[in-house]
Amino acid sequence: MAAGAPPLQEWLVICPDFENGLEKRLSVRAQHLTGLKDDPATFWLFGGAMLEEPVKEGETPKMKGSAMLVGAKTKEEVVERLTKDIYVTGGVWDWNKVQIIPFKSALRKAL
Repeated sequence: MAAGAPPLQEWLVICPDFENGLEKRLSVRAQHLTGLKDDPATFWLFGGAMLEEPVKEGETPKMKGSAMLVGAKTKEEVVERLTKDIYVTGGVWDWNKVQIIPFKSALRKAL
């Protein structure tokens, strides 16, 4: 790390979908997931879909947005990456309602 460079910071990111956007989300979901693989391993710390209700076996989950924890030095770095995501450029996430909140994990576990 260069002298004076800010350390990696955690960011809690909440991205609501546009209303009635499930069909659009599903149409670009594969592109979204593929695009995540191009980012550094330290960027996406966890992430997934926010749901209208618990998952029901055999049904497509009723997704209404995304929530994630991101590792980045600045909020601007988070904004830069998110605005390139197909969920923004493809009109899935309602960018005007996105929240990017500084965060400090006390605990992180995998299921």
